[in-house]
Amino acid sequence: MEIPVHSSVCFCPLHGILDTISKKWALMVIAVVGNSGSMGFNEIKKYLSGISSKTLSATLKELEDKELLVRNVIDTTPPTVRYSLTDSGGELRGLLIPLLEWVMKKGGHEEEGCPIHVHDKKVNEDIFEERDG
Repeated sequence: MEIPVHSSVCFCPLHGILDTISKKWALMVIAVVGNSGSMGFNEIKKYLSGISSKTLSATLKELEDKELLVRNVIDTTPPTVRYSLTDSGGELRGLLIPLLEWVMKKGGHEEEGCPIHVHDKKVNEDIFEERDG
């Protein structure tokens, strides 16, 4: 979607969602859960080294409240909880890929040992092909 340089764009609709996704861990949770399809609390915490249990719990709750993530309780003993993206969460994750591509073109790089990658081989190839030349 090409927007002319001098056209007027209203960013007001972003206010509610930006309050959620601009938090430090929100997009990382969306990426990790989206890559796996479904994950438990401890699995997410393992991938996001450095996040406290309290922060992860609050982030998961907020993403659930914004209908980006769904919490599924499986009837086992003890109960098992799995998190997965909603359709909206998956759509948001997909919309982040062009932003990632843009950042990579501008010299952004993956951190060493980063466990969070886009699992779309074509997207990864395109990012590095354009960046590396």
